[in-house]
Amino acid sequence: MSDFTLPAVSEHTDSSHAQTLLSVRDLSVNFQVARGGWPWQKATLHAVNGVSFDVRRGETLGLVGESGCGKSTLARALIGLAPVAAGSVNWRGAETVSGTQRQLDTLRRDVQMIFQDPLASLDPRMSIGEIVAEPLRTHASQLGRKEIERRVLTMLERVGLNAQHAGRRAHEFSGGQCQRVGIARALIGDPGLVICDEPVSALDVSIQAQIVNLLRDLQRERALSLLFVAHDLAVVKTISHRVMVMYLGRVMEIGDCEAVYGGARHPYTRALLDAVPVPDPALARTRRSAALTLSGEIPSPLNPPSGCAFRTRCPRASETCATRTPPLLRASEEQTLAACWHPHGRGLTD
Repeated sequence: MSDFTLPAVSEHTDSSHAQTLLSVRDLSVNFQVARGGWPWQKATLHAVNGVSFDVRRGETLGLVGESGCGKSTLARALIGLAPVAAGSVNWRGAETVSGTQRQLDTLRRDVQMIFQDPLASLDPRMSIGEIVAEPLRTHASQLGRKEIERRVLTMLERVGLNAQHAGRRAHEFSGGQCQRVGIARALIGDPGLVICDEPVSALDVSIQAQIVNLLRDLQRERALSLLFVAHDLAVVKTISHRVMVMYLGRVMEIGDCEAVYGGARHPYTRALLDAVPVPDPALARTRRSAALTLSGEIPSPLNPPSGCAFRTRCPRASETCATRTPPLLRASEEQTLAACWHPHGRGLTD
């Protein structure tokens, strides 16, 4: 876990008045996989199971959870890179899952992605200038060559590169520089939403801070919305206005960043927060004595538990948890919602 020193986001978006750009309802993503080594015997893997949320103009929604919880699959499903089994994705009032090809093309123009591996996401056969220009050639073909070149050079300078970099190839750059190229490519077409899929996990801590600062500055300049996918809660806290916690394909808790970090209601969220290391040994010992630790392994999405998905690892599980799936319920006046039959009280105490 990174020892991040950036201040948390303070200019929170007013969620009650900001325009909703992306509205997701009951989204599910399933995959058919071979069972027991026999290719003709198929089983259904429930990667994302009934997820609902909104992303508003100018805000960052942080998406966190353990590896394998469905974060990246959800991100890819939003722009049609993973098959949607059920549910809806509504972008600026237009349905995209069951919509026309034109509506899907609009979504892919307005919603861009920044990927986890910055070098692997860049075509080694293309120059940096060609990579950044590609979205304009695809979605703004009416622009002339000179105008595309001007916009590319302007964007490269904005992300901390320069005109001399435009003719080079990706292998000539560091990981941080490659991620700056990825950011430039994502923003060159002026999108409304950028999905950041673990954008700093492959970078050194000092470079992580630079990239997060760059994203925050660009967000303020462009009233940009971000869906920031990460497993590092310290990074998510520095950039997010709201936080959504996933476990085994389901949403466990969602709410204002300060409310979630300062008063987690779901036992899973609390366990994740208790696992974040702190640099003070005395404080770490105090926290360890009261920490909620997770036991057991994450169940297989091929055979998820009945009722609450988290019940097999939850110290508060009851018979109700085994028979009934908890809905997202309002947990506090801060608009935090938790999917738990036995949520913690306000704050990190019972």
